[in-house]
Amino acid sequence: MQIDLPQELILRVQQRAALLPSGSESEVIRKALDSLDLFEEEKNAIQVGIDAWRSGDVQPLTEFDSEFRAKNRIHLDS
Repeated sequence: MQIDLPQELILRVQQRAALLPSGSESEVIRKALDSLDLFEEEKNAIQVGIDAWRSGDVQPLTEFDSEFRAKNRIHLDS
């Protein structure tokens, strides 16, 4: 597969690749795509939280904290 990129992007990828031990341009692109995937996952998780809040599916932070600490065996002084 061949992908045509503007010269500006080619230079940016080459500059980033020069900073990597492997010097791999494909590694730069892989990391960039991984970052985009993570961004989308985080954005979707935030939207789930917003939707739950809007629908009233929430609990007080102190209640959540107590349940979370008990479930994960985390002492109050931690």
